[in-house]
Amino acid sequence: MPVDFRAILTTLAALASGALAAFALTNPPLQDWAIVASQSEIDRWISSGPTSVALGAVVAVLACALSQRSGSRRAAWIVVTAATAIIALIRVAVPDVAVLDLLITLVVLKSVAAGVILGCAVAASWDRTAARNGVLLGVIAGYLSAHAFGTGAGRMSTSAVGEPAWFLLAATAVLAVACAISAQSGFRIRRPDAGEIRVALIAVIALAIGHRILGSIVDRQEFASKGTAWVVMILCAAAALALTAIVARQLGEQSGAGGKFLWAATALAAASTPTLLVNGQFGQWASLESPWVVVLASGVAVALGLRLSKRIPATVAVVILAAVPLSELLPFTTAHGAVSIVVKIAALGFGGAALLGALAPASLVDATLGLAIPFAAMTFTSITVLAYQLSWPPVRVNFASVEPAIYTAEIPVDYVNAQTIGSALLFVAIIAVCGAAIRRVPQNSNSAESGVSDAH
Repeated sequence: MPVDFRAILTTLAALASGALAAFALTNPPLQDWAIVASQSEIDRWISSGPTSVALGAVVAVLACALSQRSGSRRAAWIVVTAATAIIALIRVAVPDVAVLDLLITLVVLKSVAAGVILGCAVAASWDRTAARNGVLLGVIAGYLSAHAFGTGAGRMSTSAVGEPAWFLLAATAVLAVACAISAQSGFRIRRPDAGEIRVALIAVIALAIGHRILGSIVDRQEFASKGTAWVVMILCAAAALALTAIVARQLGEQSGAGGKFLWAATALAAASTPTLLVNGQFGQWASLESPWVVVLASGVAVALGLRLSKRIPATVAVVILAAVPLSELLPFTTAHGAVSIVVKIAALGFGGAALLGALAPASLVDATLGLAIPFAAMTFTSITVLAYQLSWPPVRVNFASVEPAIYTAEIPVDYVNAQTIGSALLFVAIIAVCGAAIRRVPQNSNSAESGVSDAH
């Protein structure tokens, strides 16, 4: 059987584009920044992160919709190349930024470019099984491993995870150009069904705005009593799930498996957020010899999960995801040691890939929406951060008068407390709701495997 170099190029370009989009859309909260500004300016800067990610999610679906409208795969890959060039220019410009407003502008621009890359990559590659798996591998593995590249406070950046590596930018650009050159004019992007794009756009806007508002409500409970804070967290989690249910019902009615895919992405977001953020808050990523260990672990686990996605029941994948936040109930050194971190990332990658791979929808815009959710689900991010803050008594320290040894203090043995237990159980409940919704929605034939042929 002759080797299809065009299909190989498309798969590699989809993988690189998905990884780049995931890295650029990752913007976790961080308390320390290499910025000197007033408190109001700092607040505006911190707020710009989640807002820009929400905008990027909306842009991703819009870019996919426009690519479907045009029908040209060559044009889609050209747009990916242009968006990659924009992110590269931002990387060059960031070290010389001295004005906070300009840095905020670059954050927004980078998120928009990442959304464009994600949407166009899905549109250009989703109809091929190998290329679709390439997108899923890049996005899921990139989402799970980007946090390991956290930069800390001593480096100017648009994100707590830094800027994308030059080799990733170069690989994405080169592969996208190669795909644009080799694209066949007769093999066009599938036209959307009537009303499909409208429903997906309304859905992503509702989810992005909803999560942003709910996340900001949770953020404002930092100085509230523990009882009030927990009531707000539970209500906001319930509201996020209710909004997801409404959107999933519409996607299910309009485009088959889109609703189930959304629930699967929400389950992955809920399962991974505690591990990704708590490790960052405690600086546990530094315990790894290299962040590339996380990249390797997540990449292999996601690839294996995608390979076995049609054989693993959805319930098994959901249970694997739910086990990860439950691991926070183990002693700190056990739950957050270097080996434990790698194991949990691998479990998230395998379970998430098995679930998303099995439920991949035929609709391109629904697929883009689902892939953007782990980044845009800021309600879960805010709940994790607030639960972490509630776990520790407030400490006021004059950093100008303390010894450096204070930064190397051991983690207290009472890490597992009522707040930690409550947070773990809340996220397990969220994942359980997602799993129940996946099982409740009836199976149908409108999936990515049956909706299109594997043409090239």
